[in-house]
Amino acid sequence: MRIFRAVAAALSCLCAACAVHPVAPAASTGPGAVTPAAGTTAPLYSARERASLFGCSALTDTAMIVADMKHRGVSLQDVKGFYAGRPNSDLTLATADRVYDDKVGNIWDYATVFFGDCATRVSLVPRERTGPASFCMLNSMIAASAQASREAHVPIEKVEQYFAGFPGDQPRAIITRVYAQSQSRAEAHAEAWNACMAPISGG
Repeated sequence: MRIFRAVAAALSCLCAACAVHPVAPAASTGPGAVTPAAGTTAPLYSARERASLFGCSALTDTAMIVADMKHRGVSLQDVKGFYAGRPNSDLTLATADRVYDDKVGNIWDYATVFFGDCATRVSLVPRERTGPASFCMLNSMIAASAQASREAHVPIEKVEQYFAGFPGDQPRAIITRVYAQSQSRAEAHAEAWNACMAPISGG
C-alpha cells in the first residue's frame, strides 16, 4: 500500500505528524482495550521497534483526525487544503486519501486497524505482537483527544463521560494528567506513549 511505503521512506520525520489540528472527541464508543503483558522480564519491543511504532502512533493520530473530519462531512478537497504546506504534508495527504477510500465506522476501531497495518508493514512487528503497542497507541489517542478538549475549554467532566465506556481506570488517569498540564497535542501524545511503552520496551 503506497501510504505505508511513504511512511517507511520518511519514518524519521513521523513525530511531527502528531502536531496537527486539534479536535474534540467524536461521538463514538471505545473498543475493548488489550492490556500490556504484566510481569515480563524481557522487553516486548526493541528500541528500534519502539521508535518505529511511535511513528505509526503519530500517523494514526492524523488518521483519526481525518476520519473525524470525514464523519462530519468535510470534503477530501477541503481536508487536503487544510493540511497542504504543513510539515510532512506528503504523508498527511496520503493518509487523507487512504481514510477517504476506506470504510470508516467507529473511529477508535479504525485507529486500531490503521495502527496494526502500519506496525506490521512499516515497523515489521508481527501482528501477534502488536497488542500491547496498540494499547499504548490508544492511550496516546486518549491523551491527544483530552488535550484537544482542554484547549477547546471542554469541561473535564464531559471528557470523562465520553471515555466512561472504555475499560479500566487508565482513561480517567490520562485525562486527569492532561488537564493538569499545559501541553501541545504532540506533547500529550508522546507523554502517554512513553509512559505506557517504557516498561515493556528497550531504549
